[in-house]
This record gives sequence, C-alpha cells and structure tokens, in this order.
Amino acid sequence: MGRNANGEGSIIKDKRGFWRGAVSLPSNDGKYKKKYVYGKTRKEVADKMNELINQLRTNTYIEPCKVTLYEWLCTWLDTYCKNEVRMTTYINYETYIHKHIKEGIGGYRLCDLNTILIQQYYNEKSKNGRLDGKGGLSPKTLKNIHDMLHRALEKAVHLEMIPKNPSAHITLPKRQKPNIRYYTAEEQKQLQEAIKGEKLEMAVLMLLYTGLRQGELLGLPWSNVRINHNGNSYIMITQALVRTRNPDTNAPLRTLLLITPPKTQHSIRTIPLLPKIAERLEEYRRIQAEYLAENHLPNIGLVFTATNGKEYDPRDFQREFNNLLKRHNIREIGVHGLRHSFATRSLQNGMSVKTLSTILGHNSCAFTMDVYCHIDQDIAAAELNCLNGLLE
Repeated sequence: MGRNANGEGSIIKDKRGFWRGAVSLPSNDGKYKKKYVYGKTRKEVADKMNELINQLRTNTYIEPCKVTLYEWLCTWLDTYCKNEVRMTTYINYETYIHKHIKEGIGGYRLCDLNTILIQQYYNEKSKNGRLDGKGGLSPKTLKNIHDMLHRALEKAVHLEMIPKNPSAHITLPKRQKPNIRYYTAEEQKQLQEAIKGEKLEMAVLMLLYTGLRQGELLGLPWSNVRINHNGNSYIMITQALVRTRNPDTNAPLRTLLLITPPKTQHSIRTIPLLPKIAERLEEYRRIQAEYLAENHLPNIGLVFTATNGKEYDPRDFQREFNNLLKRHNIREIGVHGLRHSFATRSLQNGMSVKTLSTILGHNSCAFTMDVYCHIDQDIAAAELNCLNGLLE
C-alpha cells in the first residue's frame, strides 16, 4: 500500500497493481461521499485528483450521471477549448453544439450515450442535417462534428465521467474526392497577359507562383517579406485573414474579419520567391506606399489591402477576381484554382512531391499526391511514350 505524498490525498496501490485515489465530494444532504479515481501510476492518479479538486474549488464539477451531453459540451468548450483552439475553430464548435447537437442527441445523459445512438444521429444528419432544411450535412462537416464530439467525450473518459468513449467506433460517410480545377499552361499565359495593369495583377501572380491559400495571401504582412537582390528572396507564412461568424450575437455585424494563425502547424512555412516575382513585389510595395500617402490612408502593414487601405475582404477579392475573368473571357476556376495551377505547373516541370508538399503547407507527401494524382498519371503517360520506338 502506498503512502500519501506531498498532500496528494488518499492514494493507495491495490492488489492488482493499480493505483487508486479518493476525493471527498459534498452531497445534497450535507454529508460527504467518496469519489474514486484510478490509474496505472501514482502520478496519473494524483493528476486526476488535482483536476477533480480544482473543479470542486471553481464550482465546475458535474456529477457524471446527471449531466447531459449538451451540458458537458458547453462546459468542455468553455473550460478546455477557449484558450486552446483558434477562434475560428471555437466559433465552429459553438455552432455544432448549439445548432446541431443540442436539439439532436444533446438531451441524453453522458452515461446513457452509446455508439448506436451516435451512429443513428450521424446517419440522420447526413440526410437532413442542414440548418436551412435543404438536405444533409456534407461528409466534411459531419467529420468536423465527430472530431469535436470525440475530443469532448475523450476528456470525459479522462475525468472518469464515463468508462469509455462511445464515439470511438463510428462509421462516417466517405468524402468524395473533389474535382480539381486548374489552368492549363496556355490558359495561364492567357491569364497573365490579361491581368497586366489590373488592380489584382500582383496578387494573382503571387497566387500563381507561390501556391498560397487566399487567406494566407490577404493576411501576409510586409514584415514577413524578405527581398534580397542576390536572389534569395522569400516570404514567411504565419497568419491568415478570414471572415468568420461574430461570436457576439448582440452585435450589429453578423461576421468579422480576423487575422488568425494558419490552418495547421504545417501551414507555418517559408516559401522562396522567384527573382522576377521578388522584383515585381518590391515595385508593388513602392506603388502601394505612394498610393496610401497620397490618399491619406493608414498603412496597416499588409501586402494586399482594399482601396480604402483596410483589410481586403476575401468575399470582395473573390468577386473582383471572377469579374476580371469574365471581362477577359477566361474560364472561371475560383481563386483556389490558382493554387492548384501552381501545384500542377510545379509537378509538370519536375518539382519533387516533398518540396511541393512543404511549399503548399500540406501535412504529408501522401496527401499532396492524393490531391494531384492526375498530374502523376499525365507524367507517367508521357514518359511511357518513350517505349513507342520499341514497337516499330
């Protein structure tokens, strides 16, 4: 039997070799009852006890078999997510919890949840889950909801509110591979000719020759741009500009423009600039500075801004880009299609998958090849043509 150490409380080692700790909980009749926690090591038990004691002190402890899923998700979101996830992720979680789960399975007690209930809930959401009533949720949205729910229930397991995670063996609908739209080499030349002198010229060139996401482009600060005349110019991606729902439901604006960290840790990266792009960017900086000074507009430090000097709203950027394409009778592929065009040209001209994956900020080379497998097939077909001579 183990003795208490450093005021940890009652911690012992049982006959099976597991550690057990006990914390006294107040009950409705004014008396106390024991709450037991278990673990493979003394430290694991001590950590669980300390967390439980802290919940009692801060009045955030909830009886496992009384709390509903919705109540637990609200507590989990406020206690464990507020300072741990990106604001956009937090806002999405709020929507999933209050708009989807609350009226679905939110009323079930944690101890009554099971895998079949959750599976049936997802199945229904895939058919009739949209908030506007126009069909089911997409596989991507369902996966996002599931990932959040799984994390929250995993925390409940850790706190010994439930014995196991009922969302662990769920079958989600498969995501259909999206149709990748990109410009051919000829179409890209046509676009580059069309944008000469246009307001979006520099922005489009950056997208075509760096593969940035739209939010990364519009959130790029000049402080992250390094232009060296010896040819070693580059940009550093550390943030993105996004439009997201306003968490203040009483505010007059339903959405906000926010500068946020990139999507993932892999998205924080350094991207080399071609010398000609670096030269054009340096000239663009001079022109931008003159424009802001002449019009007495504030310099907010971003590379690409709206005509009023403020952040470039992604919706406005998309609309202006599409209008540019229509004026010049160029096929519309969306702003993100420029990123796909960069990836396609890069692979066609011999860039390694590993290098491309790093530049794009992907999690793995496998993901990059899965997205751009059409290029791999095209290259394989072209290289196979070298065997034609053997048939003659």
